[in-house]
Amino acid sequence: MKVLLLSFLALAALPDAASRRYRVEIGGERVGVATLSVRCDRGRCTGVFETGMRLPEAGGGGVARRRIEVVTDQEGALLEVETGGRRRPASGDAVASILAEALLASTPDGERRCLQVEDAETGRAGQACATRRGSWLEGEILGEAVRFRSAAGGLPDEVWLPSQGTRFLSDAGAAVPSRAPATFGSAVPAPPGAEAERAITFCGLAPFPEDPAPPPSSLPRDFPERGNCQEMSTAYLAKAKNDGLDGRIVVGVAWDGTRFVWHEWVEVAAGRRWIAVDPSFRQIPAQAPRFAVARFAPGDDAGRAEAGRKVLSCWGKARVERRAPE
Repeated sequence: MKVLLLSFLALAALPDAASRRYRVEIGGERVGVATLSVRCDRGRCTGVFETGMRLPEAGGGGVARRRIEVVTDQEGALLEVETGGRRRPASGDAVASILAEALLASTPDGERRCLQVEDAETGRAGQACATRRGSWLEGEILGEAVRFRSAAGGLPDEVWLPSQGTRFLSDAGAAVPSRAPATFGSAVPAPPGAEAERAITFCGLAPFPEDPAPPPSSLPRDFPERGNCQEMSTAYLAKAKNDGLDGRIVVGVAWDGTRFVWHEWVEVAAGRRWIAVDPSFRQIPAQAPRFAVARFAPGDDAGRAEAGRKVLSCWGKARVERRAPE
């Protein structure tokens, strides 16, 4: 594999100095900004990829930031990695995956080329391949489909990840949005009749299991009269707490009687188990079908932010699918 890598890289090299700023969109909505830069000196290059993403309202609307720095040779072979404030050496047997599009951009029209890559954050290794068709290249990086627009010898102008519904579009004025993306109530595509099936998935999740046991009588039966699902869930948990019951927020996707939508409901600890309650749908217990993407306790800011990151990662994959037969 190393021989194949080197034979390809003999035809491709990183630019001496280049930088791109991207607008990040998920599902067509602006959610953040990303930058990719490369600078080379005496055959040694430093590549930096940074993102700032506004978390959905489900996660409190904060900003999640990420930074990856790699040191490579001029052909992109990975020598060192710094991520999460930690630096580690690399073998040089693979290209840094954040630079794969830049190197594959040298692929001639109508040809398909591959190289060995490594994910700087996880260390996962595999192939990156692409076929050029005009100004666009199509292929996959570490098994994930990718389509990108790039001129040979430069950084990509646009990158599209169809499985995530995510697009990076070159935009010198890109910035983190001032407002959190509105997820609650937004429709989630699903095959006709999926709401009547159990062999369905969403973002790799199985449907929330139905609880056959009757709910304990200790659960509050009075639902808030006004507010969105987030406000009604918060108000219901406050009532439960006054009654001496602990609870937590659940963020996910639920059937609202007409369609699947992003939604929020609660779980209350009662009768030695967690009981799902949907205050805005006025359901005790909460009825299927629904998918729980994340949970967090009221006042747990770290848990809420983590929920936002999970929602963001699933948002672009926002479709309910029938499970493939085993």
